Amino acid sequence: MGRCLCTGLFAELRGESSGAAARRNGHGGGRKPVPDARGAQIAQLTVEDALMRKTLVATAIVALTTLLVHAAEPGSGAINITQFADVVIDPGGEAEDWQPAFQKAIELARAETRPIYLPTGEYKIRKAVEILPVEEPQNATARNSIRIVGDGQHSSIISQQVETENVINWTGATYEVPCNFGHISHVCIKGGAIGLNVKWHNYFTMDSCYVLGAKVHGIYAEGWSSRFVNSTLRWCTNDAIWGGAHFNNCVIRDCYFSRDGVGVRISNGCYGSRIEGCAFELCAKAAIYIRGTLSFTINNSYFEGNGYRDAHPDLFAVTGSADTIHLDYSCKQVTIHDNILRQNKDAEGALISVAYAIGGHIYDNMLYNSPKGIVLRGHCETNEKAEPFVGRMVVERNLALKVETPFGEEEPGLVRKAITRGAAFRTSVRRTCEGDPTGTQQPECLGDEILDVTAKRWYKATGPSPADWVPLN
Repeated sequence: MGRCLCTGLFAELRGESSGAAARRNGHGGGRKPVPDARGAQIAQLTVEDALMRKTLVATAIVALTTLLVHAAEPGSGAINITQFADVVIDPGGEAEDWQPAFQKAIELARAETRPIYLPTGEYKIRKAVEILPVEEPQNATARNSIRIVGDGQHSSIISQQVETENVINWTGATYEVPCNFGHISHVCIKGGAIGLNVKWHNYFTMDSCYVLGAKVHGIYAEGWSSRFVNSTLRWCTNDAIWGGAHFNNCVIRDCYFSRDGVGVRISNGCYGSRIEGCAFELCAKAAIYIRGTLSFTINNSYFEGNGYRDAHPDLFAVTGSADTIHLDYSCKQVTIHDNILRQNKDAEGALISVAYAIGGHIYDNMLYNSPKGIVLRGHCETNEKAEPFVGRMVVERNLALKVETPFGEEEPGLVRKAITRGAAFRTSVRRTCEGDPTGTQQPECLGDEILDVTAKRWYKATGPSPADWVPLN
């Protein structure tokens, strides 16, 4: 239908009938041409009338084209934030504030279950945008499922002008009365104390956004089954993403973190979540800092130049070691695999630092160009009273290139204790030594084997100490 309409309109511009245009384009169906009275009438029009008709038809074509183009825009069928420009405070002035416009748009979006569209531009606010849950049982899920979409993460900018205010509070009232199914995409969230506060918010999705310059947290997240994907998070003072308290089955995927205090900080009650396909660069304290987790996975990600404590000391206050990945108190079954970890900046920091780990698996990572690879720590930073504990964790098949100490311990005896508790630290190649290993070679695990190439004799470790080698032949 659209093709026939366009054919007819363009035919009018040429001064011929749509039937003639169809026959000229080979769409006559094999039938004989018939006289077209409409075409004859057009031919008899005065020059002025013909020009007027062409002008009107051209206008119709432009309108039709515009309609077809805008039908594919993200704002199609959405509530355009600019339709509430009349409630903006001091538009164009020093006190400009679009927050009232956002609240009006949210109210209408809930009533009509439509998305909110932010055209290209900067929307300055001075109070947080509040998106609270609807508690009425009737249609509550649909009315809570608000979607905000912009023209691009560098184009549609919500900019908080007050450092102590958050940008967006998209939060539940309590744990029992949460928000659900919120969605924001192609938007920049700039400034504020917390950029995006999604406390007590389940099934949340952030896609293709830019979180920039938050003074505390770029994103503060509590709730399960949320997704943070394809986004950029930079210059967030404490951490770019803080996830905790039921941050279960959540995914952080294909994101880029740069120049944050901590890229991702996971704390207490995070079960079954994962970070995959992300890049972390020049984070000050750590790219990823984990405590109080169960079954957390980090895989297929790229790390470079993290542990950068001295980059901006006025912005990032770093205490303790500055590592690329750090496992602190009560980390259970954490898996780290198939990552590239390069050049931790802090001399005392490590590419992977472990203070407390029960179970877990660190394998098939590349450790490159850094003073320290994997290090066992002698204390827990977030629980000074807790004794460091590593047990039943397996470290194996990690390739270290240009790393001065691929595997080490902060204090003597930590590796031995870990092996006693069932940990295994295996190299990717068969171990050899020159001479009897007894008293000189640290076993990597109970049952570890090593070949004395001088005497061509195999030894096996029956305990965690260098004194526990026994000959096999």
